[in-house]
Amino acid sequence: GPGGMFVTAAKLIASSTVSIDMVAGPTELLVFADTTADPRLVAVDLVSQAEHSTDTICGLVTNSEKLASHVQGQIQLMVEKITRSDIVKSSLQNNGFVAICKNESACVEFVNEFAPEHLEIMCKNADAVAKKIESAGLVLIGPYAPSSASDYSFGSNHVLPTLGFGKSRASLSVLDFIKIVNKVKVSKEGLAKVGKSIKEMASAEGLLNHYEAVRARKNEE
Repeated sequence: GPGGMFVTAAKLIASSTVSIDMVAGPTELLVFADTTADPRLVAVDLVSQAEHSTDTICGLVTNSEKLASHVQGQIQLMVEKITRSDIVKSSLQNNGFVAICKNESACVEFVNEFAPEHLEIMCKNADAVAKKIESAGLVLIGPYAPSSASDYSFGSNHVLPTLGFGKSRASLSVLDFIKIVNKVKVSKEGLAKVGKSIKEMASAEGLLNHYEAVRARKNEE
């Protein structure tokens, strides 16, 4: 993964000299679930990510108060029996949350605004809901795609945007380390075709010498 807070600080220092993967915050998991979801699975998934550290952010978004209550009950039962119980309790108490929305559309809107690092979708029409998600680092669809399994398997990159950056960037890929040098070669005819547009834009900006560089090549008076 991207490393903890100390690794992130070190990468920030080095970023002025070398390319880094990305600046990543604490682990985030948001579970989008409806009444068809198994509360026990939702609870164990939230607990599995909460054990990362006390600053992990884990939340449930649902349109069912009943499901939310059952999930909270399951978590309370689990935390007394698990390893790393102190970390899980601290994480969920400090950063855990439940968002109850009036309908599915409101849940989708919440997800896209939050832009979680990991999003699990456990609802009746999970595939249809997934198509509406525009902002998330990784979308895990259905009851058999726990976030913890994606940490070790599934083939998706483990370095994902956090802190809302899922709105503007995707997971780490080879493209993050490619330096592209743009090169342009233009014919006389090609330049002539865009000359009028350049003249209008240069005039609008008051940068008339910009157009003069074009006009000089067109042999205009």
